[in-house]
Amino acid sequence: MVDFGQYCLLAAFLLSAYGLLAGIVGVVKSNPAWIRSAENSVVAHFGMTLAAIIALWQLIFTDQFQVAFVASVSSTTIPFFYKVTALWGGQSGSLLFWTGILSALSMVAVLQNRRRNRTIMPYAGLMLTGTLAFFTLLVKFRANPFTLRPDFPAEGIGLNPLLQNYWMAIHPPILYIGLISVTLPFAFAMGALLSGKLDTSWIPTTRRWSLFSFSFLALGFTLGGVWAYEELGWGGYWAWDPVENASFMPWLALTAFLHSVMITEKKGMLKTWNFLLVLAAFELTIFGTFITRSGVVQSVHAFAQSSIGPYFVGFLLLSSLVGLIAIAYRSPQLVSEGRMHSFLSREATFLLNNWLFLAICFAVFWGTVFPIVSEWVTGEKITVSAPFFNKVTWPLGLGLLALTGVCPLIAWRKASARNFQRNFLWPLAGGFLFGLAALALGVRDTIPLLFFLAAGFVAATIVFEFYKGARARQTIRPTGFVTAVADLTAMNKRRYGGFIIHAGVVLAFIGIVGSSFYQTEEAFTLQAGQTQTVGRYSLTYHRMEEKRDAEKIAFFAWLDAYRDGELLGRFYPQLHRHFKQDQVVSEVAVRSSWTDDLYIVLSSWDEQGNVSFRVFINPLVNWIWVGIAIMVLGGFFVMLPNRKPHTLARARKKESEMAEAAA
Repeated sequence: MVDFGQYCLLAAFLLSAYGLLAGIVGVVKSNPAWIRSAENSVVAHFGMTLAAIIALWQLIFTDQFQVAFVASVSSTTIPFFYKVTALWGGQSGSLLFWTGILSALSMVAVLQNRRRNRTIMPYAGLMLTGTLAFFTLLVKFRANPFTLRPDFPAEGIGLNPLLQNYWMAIHPPILYIGLISVTLPFAFAMGALLSGKLDTSWIPTTRRWSLFSFSFLALGFTLGGVWAYEELGWGGYWAWDPVENASFMPWLALTAFLHSVMITEKKGMLKTWNFLLVLAAFELTIFGTFITRSGVVQSVHAFAQSSIGPYFVGFLLLSSLVGLIAIAYRSPQLVSEGRMHSFLSREATFLLNNWLFLAICFAVFWGTVFPIVSEWVTGEKITVSAPFFNKVTWPLGLGLLALTGVCPLIAWRKASARNFQRNFLWPLAGGFLFGLAALALGVRDTIPLLFFLAAGFVAATIVFEFYKGARARQTIRPTGFVTAVADLTAMNKRRYGGFIIHAGVVLAFIGIVGSSFYQTEEAFTLQAGQTQTVGRYSLTYHRMEEKRDAEKIAFFAWLDAYRDGELLGRFYPQLHRHFKQDQVVSEVAVRSSWTDDLYIVLSSWDEQGNVSFRVFINPLVNWIWVGIAIMVLGGFFVMLPNRKPHTLARARKKESEMAEAAA
């Protein structure tokens, strides 16, 4: 199986190299046969990569510890479930998995566009095969998961205990899909530039893949936050860790693109800007992959020191150079057809929205690379911690949230006093009432209060826009209000799906602000039978117990939790000591509700029966998870095609006939 995997990797590399060369020949000679052959190589590449992944999984499942990667991530004692996830538990295996996803997405793009976008596809194919060739080269020659070790152990080392968590089964694959799929909008944007087809025909496909990446990235880094919240035992979900930032920055750039491209379609403006945003998103993905896999930053999420860092730097520089040269070459054809008439216009607010997204992106980028830069310059690695990121991003985030409500309401070209009176009155009133409710609930700090005012304003804007649209729909076709909303949304998924995404943003911001500014933390020590009060909660400790299995010994405390005197249940915060790695991992006990989370961490104990705990009360955390889930669903909803009015009419007629028949 080792030899089979090696042959598959070699075949995949040769196919990607052939596809790149065939694509170049096809473009230079304008030869459709060579272009089609290059596209066929992408399909064959996926077959070889998939075979290599299956071969590696087989080696893991059968405990072939003579393979260095298998010995480093698996053992005979870990459950089968974690042997499945071990594929992405180490550098070389995860890089093969990454390449497999890239190959699969590239194949989908090629097959989807067999008859569409034929002017763009030869050049887009070059970008795809070039990226495939780079990653396949790394897997085959620099980070090969099928490498043998002569002194292999009888027992494997086993998967990192921090990764032995059910969220690790879905978080890395989903995040990988989000990061890797950024290659697709990059490829189509570069295809449009290189082919010279610079009308708006490249935008729908690029926007659809950007939405795909946007949704998977949001879901991926959120699941990572859930994992950190439950597994690391520090009471939070986002620490501005370099690897967290690496997934956040491309998402910011893509979100800016999804907003700015609307101006291009409506007004013929920001053409060059859109290409720069797509290029930035792709390069930030490669940069994030570099810092994660090179070992230049320290992170609980990052892989160990590796020699592949220079290859990523080279690819980053080469792809950036190609993109910038293409944009510069086509710049005479990218002149805006319209111009900004007023700062009080929808065009201006969208542009400001873009600048705020990029300001956050730059701040996160600078905070992430500063330790690297400081080490190069001074020889000392100076870490930038969460206070820096929070200080910069809170005001920028507030501006973005407010603009989320302003952009749909303000007029194109130039807003008038009548526009402000007609469109802003009720949303502003909604924001004011939401702010009063926050004051009544005890919010006194300035920043949270401003965020809650903005959240209420955006929420009222969304309701107002749905109401206006539904009422207009009812004047065209008399029907119930709910039916009108459904018809309206089905006919314009992009606009009203965008409002669904914004609703998720509002909920997520409420949760982030509540959990960030109003967290309560206490540390205390109890003996059996003693009770400690934390806020509205009381905790009574009973005893310690332990359980053993082949992989670890688990120590857990028995606690009864009460809120306002009412018993909530029994909770078991734990510490797991893993034998092979000699590593202790915390398993927290969490009781979640819409108002707050009770978060209990077992810290230590001694022979005298003293048991130490850390307890956090985290308000509104569930609002974050629900909000981002709504954002993701909204993103996928926007990708669906709009239903035509006559299709809706037929559907409504059929529903009516079925209802009459049932009656």
